[in-house]
Amino acid sequence: MTKKKLDWKADLTLPVGKGATKQRFTSSEGEDDLEIDTTPWGEGDLKVNESIVAHISDDANAGEAFRDLEAIAEDYEEKRRREGRKALASRETRLSRRPPQ
Repeated sequence: MTKKKLDWKADLTLPVGKGATKQRFTSSEGEDDLEIDTTPWGEGDLKVNESIVAHISDDANAGEAFRDLEAIAEDYEEKRRREGRKALASRETRLSRRPPQ
């Protein structure tokens, strides 16, 4: 189970409500700026320092996509803490998670 150390804030500059097609949440950890974008149909991206490190495409809705990407972000940051920030920053890291079939 993830410990949920990241503090996510909704990006209020994007449109919200029934007609909104994308929601964005931001957080930061050390030198990393993290961003989660989700859509109502269950797609989403996790960006770290403007690079996409994870993509979700088969979730049921935006809430599920956010929770999955949040867990990936927590794991990503925990791995960076364990392995050292510079070791991971020097190579491209791609993460993905597919829901069980």
